[in-house]
Amino acid sequence: MKQMSFIPFHRPSIGDEEIAEVVDTLRSGWLTTGPKTAQFEYEFASYVQSPYSLATNSCTASLHLALAALGIGPAHEVITTPLTFCATINAIMHVGATPVLADVADDGNIDPVSVEARLTPRTKAIIPVHLSGLPCDLASLWRIANSRGLRVIEDAAHGHTIRAKADRSGVARSTQRQRRSCVQLLCNQKLDDSRGRNGDDSAAGASRQNETVVLARYQP
Repeated sequence: MKQMSFIPFHRPSIGDEEIAEVVDTLRSGWLTTGPKTAQFEYEFASYVQSPYSLATNSCTASLHLALAALGIGPAHEVITTPLTFCATINAIMHVGATPVLADVADDGNIDPVSVEARLTPRTKAIIPVHLSGLPCDLASLWRIANSRGLRVIEDAAHGHTIRAKADRSGVARSTQRQRRSCVQLLCNQKLDDSRGRNGDDSAAGASRQNETVVLARYQP
């Protein structure tokens, strides 16, 4: 029988540089969080022009950490989009807060008009998701957030290198006072860490060892 051709879900771009990094890590004796992780945090923060970068084991953990760090809990509501992976909702529930789903606009991203219609006295934060790397309308979302004293945590799992008004993934060059973004390293994202098949941390793929990066930018 003739083998059928198909479009692969993902085709990694692996060259000699990536292979050399894997070998370097295996020879270093560090197979979990170590100097390569610290190097990656520094280089990634520099790339997106953010003073802070923290690697965690998953995007779920990053979102959870960002929410917890902001003191969001059972008394609060967090508005987000229904067009996302379950981790966005799960992170809100992990801190005991109530997820509130706003509608999406024609581009598939969260609709600021719908967000505004779902605000209540319990609303504490907004989690926009840059779906498929398409930037959300951050200007409108921040207008809403600033008018109500809300936090914005960007789920930028798809958005490592997208630009929103000369801003990489909503992370760098922020004009907002409190801005956090969570990006993901995965085979079907723009940047991969070649984690183990079962989801454990791996020494492969430029030896990044951690799937997700939490970025926080503070301005005086």
